[in-house]
Amino acid sequence: MFDTILQDVATRYGISLEKAKQLLGMLVSVIFNEKRGGPAGFVDLFRSQGLGDLIASWIGHGSNQPISPAQLQSVLGNDLIGHIAERAGVDSATAGTAMSAMLPEVFNTLTEDGQIPVGSSIPDRLHGYLSGIGDWMHGIGSGAIGAGVAALGAAGSAGHTGVETLGKLGDRAAAATGAGGSGSGNKWLPWVLLAAAVAIGLFLLSRCHKNPEPEAATATPAATTTEPAKPAETANAPARLQIDNQSGTVNVNGQLADADKARLADSLKATFGADAVKGDIAADATTAPAGWLDKVIALLPDLNAKGVKFAIDGDKVKVDLSGIPEGDRAALADKVRGAFADAEIIGVPADKGAEALGALKDGFSASDLVSALNLMIIHFDTGKATISKDSLAILDKAAAAIKKAPDGTKIEVGGHTDNTGKADANMKLSQERADAVAAKLKELGVADGVLSSKGYGQDKPVADNGSAEGRAKNRRIEFTVAK
Repeated sequence: MFDTILQDVATRYGISLEKAKQLLGMLVSVIFNEKRGGPAGFVDLFRSQGLGDLIASWIGHGSNQPISPAQLQSVLGNDLIGHIAERAGVDSATAGTAMSAMLPEVFNTLTEDGQIPVGSSIPDRLHGYLSGIGDWMHGIGSGAIGAGVAALGAAGSAGHTGVETLGKLGDRAAAATGAGGSGSGNKWLPWVLLAAAVAIGLFLLSRCHKNPEPEAATATPAATTTEPAKPAETANAPARLQIDNQSGTVNVNGQLADADKARLADSLKATFGADAVKGDIAADATTAPAGWLDKVIALLPDLNAKGVKFAIDGDKVKVDLSGIPEGDRAALADKVRGAFADAEIIGVPADKGAEALGALKDGFSASDLVSALNLMIIHFDTGKATISKDSLAILDKAAAAIKKAPDGTKIEVGGHTDNTGKADANMKLSQERADAVAAKLKELGVADGVLSSKGYGQDKPVADNGSAEGRAKNRRIEFTVAK
């Protein structure tokens, strides 16, 4: 089922196929951890970190949105990823990167037909990928995880359901290995330890993500309390951030809420390296939560290029790409547009499609028009046919140009996807997106009968679906002169 992705991860990250399989098995165990509510609880964990749209793309039809190692770290926490890495015999960075590469496809496969599995029973078809974890867990028994196992046992004896829950996991593990009857306890013991380890890891995760409890206030005589309390209105200063990547040193500054600063600091170090990050970000209780933080964290790997300057202040984004090679500017500009479709963006090079449409001369042909239209990049909400706000301006220019086309011009709006997900779902999504673009152009004044729309799904790629860049190129709207 996952043989292809396991081989790909092993090759890309220089680890053995067995280690890749162990990482996948532990990832599945985390997803189905019944202490967290199984797959449904796993989805809630993403939503609690502001990544609900991301995981929704793995459940619904259409393309699976990738998750960065920094995002996975923000969900699972350093402790859990570190334990997984240690037990698998790889470093934390490799474990985080490999699991982030596997997770979208794994979760998409688990949620067949857009349905989240009910309960926490691991499907039989996955047991083959878990077969090596039992032996791997035999050595656990000391340290933080060992203490956690003991704590779970104590909780069970006090009348909680921990022992019963782990026993069920053990029974399933024994069944998976062909064991049965009351004498099979030694064979399912590793599964008990695995479940306990995952539960403790997730417990540590929840503790890490909680805001620190306020310190107890020291009693002060009433006569000395003369300073008036700050009004609630002051707690709304917009969050801001600046990143200047120059010559291997990443200078950062800005102002964020305490919790946001901690998350971003971890992601900056994970992306650029602790030694490369300089400067400081002020933590201020009067600063509003950064609603854009997840988008910035997801974009950090793309900002890991010398010469990039990026700043965000409230809902305004400013970039300076003059310091990077000219050939890389358009691709990065497109990623910034896609990430911050609803923000005011300053400094991003003009869309090539806009330039080409503006350069059309009177008397242009239908072929000239289509060539210009195909330089546009139209963004959609992830996994949906909703056109992003940042694409409305370019469609307005497209409609104005189409209205000047020679009489009798007919244009097909073609929708295309990459090959992520099911072919029939991709075909449906591509048709819906083509329909949405045609409808918007008609709404902007293009006459009836000029446009038609057709979805091609994943059947006509223009690049290699094996890379993120290739998949991005394959997700497109393509215009052709219709006969």
